[in-house]
Amino acid sequence: MSSVVSPDRKMLYVSVRSKPYHVIQYRIQPDGKLEKVSESPLEESMAYLSTDKTGTFLLSASYGGDLFTINRLDSSGKVVTPPVQIVHTGKRAHAIQVDPSNHFLYVTLLGADQLLQFRFDPESGKVTPNSPASINIQKEAATGPRHFQIAPQKDKQGEQNMYILTEMAGNITRVTLDAEGKAHEQEFVNSVSPKEDMQRGEARPLTGDDDLPPSHKPRIWQADIHLTPNGRFLYSTERTSSTLSSFSVNPDNGHLTYLESIKTEAQPRGFAIDNTGRFLIESGQKSTQLSLYSIDESSGKLTLLGRYPTGKGGNWVSIVEQ
Repeated sequence: MSSVVSPDRKMLYVSVRSKPYHVIQYRIQPDGKLEKVSESPLEESMAYLSTDKTGTFLLSASYGGDLFTINRLDSSGKVVTPPVQIVHTGKRAHAIQVDPSNHFLYVTLLGADQLLQFRFDPESGKVTPNSPASINIQKEAATGPRHFQIAPQKDKQGEQNMYILTEMAGNITRVTLDAEGKAHEQEFVNSVSPKEDMQRGEARPLTGDDDLPPSHKPRIWQADIHLTPNGRFLYSTERTSSTLSSFSVNPDNGHLTYLESIKTEAQPRGFAIDNTGRFLIESGQKSTQLSLYSIDESSGKLTLLGRYPTGKGGNWVSIVEQ
């Protein structure tokens, strides 16, 4: 499932969510081929992997285990066990990332409609709750905060913006992060195409994504979110309608403006944007191919360049640029 490339681009870490839960470590060769180095046990089925900014620690969030773990990475990039810290979170921890300063850490709780916020010690890898320890991400009940992105630069008001995709509510929540790493809610922006006649979704049970009773209208089921490296454009996916939506970002205040939604691969789950901000690669969990788009640097408009075979079930994209 989830994968992450180390900051030095030498290692790839891949989460295996079937028992025994573990992470596979691959060394990335100069030609892009992967050399399997080792496997290390994980405490639970981990839905999301990331590293801190220095590549010293692997951060893992568990949707089914309601926890996250922090493991040290040794000098060769291998995952050291046991974790330096295991933190029990509450219902449905989904994504985990540090901020650009590497001093604060955030975790979304899909089942509790919350964003957890911590102080992160980059030397020990341990976290302590910030004050307050969480904020509510809830325009109404069952919002489902899922993946999030932190803007690479501060806006012209000097604020750091974070954008949180809600799985069931069909919107993106923008919060600002102050100098103490505390999040302050700013606004909700609709992120599902107005052409789609959909109803609020429901959190999927642990037994499987499709184990829900029939509904009168298709359920909203958002998946992934990413910003271009210059912070000018943001994109998100919705799985039920198989759409990819785009937004412009106001550089003055971080405000999002909806641009358009386009049809993409079937049940799009994960995608990635390259470091130049010129290309977007999208996978579909019910597709056997991926789509490659160019990003217009002025308008953010996506243009399909080609589709390429992947096999079944592609759901996560990591790009390695040498």
